[in-house]
Amino acid sequence: MNPLRALFLSLSRMPPAVMLLVIIGLAVVVTMMVTGKVSESEKTFEARKAELEQKANAKGRVVYTIKDIPEGQTIPSDALEEREIEQAKIPADAITSASLATGRVAKYGISTGQIVSQHDLAPQGISLGFESRLKEGMRAVTFGVDNNSGVAGFVTPESHVDVIGMVGQGPETKASPILSDVEVIAVGQIYQKAPGQATAVPASSVTVAVSPEDANKLIKAILAGKLYLTLRNEKDHTPVATVDITALFPKPQIAKGELAALPPPSALPPPPLPGAPDVGAGAGMGAMPAAPPPPPPLHEIEVWSGSKKDVLSVPKG
Repeated sequence: MNPLRALFLSLSRMPPAVMLLVIIGLAVVVTMMVTGKVSESEKTFEARKAELEQKANAKGRVVYTIKDIPEGQTIPSDALEEREIEQAKIPADAITSASLATGRVAKYGISTGQIVSQHDLAPQGISLGFESRLKEGMRAVTFGVDNNSGVAGFVTPESHVDVIGMVGQGPETKASPILSDVEVIAVGQIYQKAPGQATAVPASSVTVAVSPEDANKLIKAILAGKLYLTLRNEKDHTPVATVDITALFPKPQIAKGELAALPPPSALPPPPLPGAPDVGAGAGMGAMPAAPPPPPPLHEIEVWSGSKKDVLSVPKG
């Protein structure tokens, strides 16, 4: 028999007062059960809501770039900054610590203010070629330095320097900037800046990146004089006035006696016409003969016959 039907049959046999009490009791029990179930559902809902709000408001740490990093460049520590942002805004492959990106090679160019992700970094163990560090249109030029001219080894890859040219000795010594705000791309055989390096690394040469015009200017200065480097602050890119190293050499002076001995411009023979045969002293057999010397000057004599005057020209002597 159906339990519910059996319950109704049992209630129908009870006195009305007892049946009413049973019905009220059953209603109270059912109400309590329903209330408990609703309360449990509300607690589950509130817990789930609090969990979602916590996740939405949770923050995580990411790494931002605070200056542009060109493609193929080793990422320096001073180009990165750690920040906390909402967890929902963090990319799945974002770098969470600056130490994980420092010293890695940028696979693509990374702009200022960009979150650094794993896909921005070249795989570890893969090194891009040295020529990839040169920006398009630039040239690499290497020249020698010593402990003094190379700023005691404190110049590193990615440093910016001014190149000073020096010529002469003693009181005739002259020095002036040859190039301004030049980027150093290698020191000796090292072309990657070591992260966290705190000691100087002396080297006998540096390699800089310059334009083709400045490359010619720099090579001329290397051959003509001695070069010194002056190290710049990493944020200082103010240009300084530069000169060609030939401007540092004294101009040749002409003595007054030598100047007086020079023939006037009007006394110099005119230049030969284009295509005219050479009539100089070293001309060949087919050359034109030299022009005859001019005739000697004549002496004029006046002869009077009455009122008539005649003039006779005779050679002097």
